[in-house]
Amino acid sequence: MFKPLILSLTAWLVLAACGPAPTEPSAAAQAQTAYDHHNSANSLDWAGVYKGVVPCADCEGIETSLTLNMDNSYQLSTTYLGKEATPFKQQGSFEWDVKGSVIRLLDQKEGPALYKVIENQLIQLDMQGELITGDLADNYKLTKQSLVAEHKLTGVRWKLTELMGQEVPTTEPDLTPYLQFGEDARVSGFAGCNQFTGEYKAEGLRLTFKPMATTQKACLNGSIEQQFLTTIQGIDNYSLNDSGLAFYKARTAALLRFTAVQP
Repeated sequence: MFKPLILSLTAWLVLAACGPAPTEPSAAAQAQTAYDHHNSANSLDWAGVYKGVVPCADCEGIETSLTLNMDNSYQLSTTYLGKEATPFKQQGSFEWDVKGSVIRLLDQKEGPALYKVIENQLIQLDMQGELITGDLADNYKLTKQSLVAEHKLTGVRWKLTELMGQEVPTTEPDLTPYLQFGEDARVSGFAGCNQFTGEYKAEGLRLTFKPMATTQKACLNGSIEQQFLTTIQGIDNYSLNDSGLAFYKARTAALLRFTAVQP
């Protein structure tokens, strides 16, 4: 009576042995899993302007200013102290490593490209991505600057230069949208045909607008006005540096860009 049972167990074992072997997660899946955990990329408020003077082999030091934007673009300015007074400026995009702790500046032809991102600091790494050691190790750090000390939203008129990736042409008469931020958390401006006013809330690099009140003038270029007003209602963060003002939604590309002009 045990023979049929033994035969059944034997057949089951043979079939199990012939089945597909368990597979390891792909490299991409493993990288994504590592990136999904808490790390510098998704846990720190890393966007902003970082400055410092790093050691130089044949000058007094390299005065460095590196701006990181939420859309993974950067602006880099370096000045070789004691040699060249004119800053050398570069811009481009950067990428995170799979651990979400180190950024690489892409298309860097000269100078360092790897930085470790920690709370309010960038640490310059060597060509192999390792920490620089020695007596000058602490000097290879860039410190995040206070936004108030660097630039201010208030006190200037911000003229729209780019909307949803498209350059905004200048017309005659000039009907380019603009906005102005007040110290009282009020914002006002011109949308291309109608004036608008409302409230804004800024905390660090976070920025949101409450629904705007507008005048009711009939507009020939109503399409750009409506797109402009709709887009600013959807943004949630911004960058502000020498290149101007940019509005973002999460970590997408810039939805709107502005340049400062006198009121």
